[in-house]
Amino acid sequence: MNDCCLLPCMICIRQQNVGIVEDLGQFKKFVEPGLHCIAWPMSTVAGTLSLRIQQLDVVCETKTKDDVFVNCGVAVQYRVVASSAYDAYYRLTDPEAQIKSYVYDVIRSTLPRLELDEAFASKADIAKATRTQLEGVMHEYG
Repeated sequence: MNDCCLLPCMICIRQQNVGIVEDLGQFKKFVEPGLHCIAWPMSTVAGTLSLRIQQLDVVCETKTKDDVFVNCGVAVQYRVVASSAYDAYYRLTDPEAQIKSYVYDVIRSTLPRLELDEAFASKADIAKATRTQLEGVMHEYG
């Protein structure tokens, strides 16, 4: 008699998401939105990733060149690239904290070199520098 019992298990992945299926803790495949059958308990859904555009609001306090403290608010819109879902799920444990860290780095390295009036005038330049930094670093993580 066979002691191993694999039960078919139905899973549902919502639209604009991708499911991560593992066999005994090892990555097996991605599943697209819809209804799927997996062999439980060997296979499990380790998690899902949203492919929608998400927004992360970051507020950073820093001092300008003329010793004025300012709170700089940055809204970062990001999404997971479907072809890089493996890296997005397995290589970063907290992507939002990582994004915040890079935003803080750019703001805290840019604003202290500017006076308050210059900071307001160069808002577009600061946004461009933030975007360039984030795209360069986060691209490898999906």
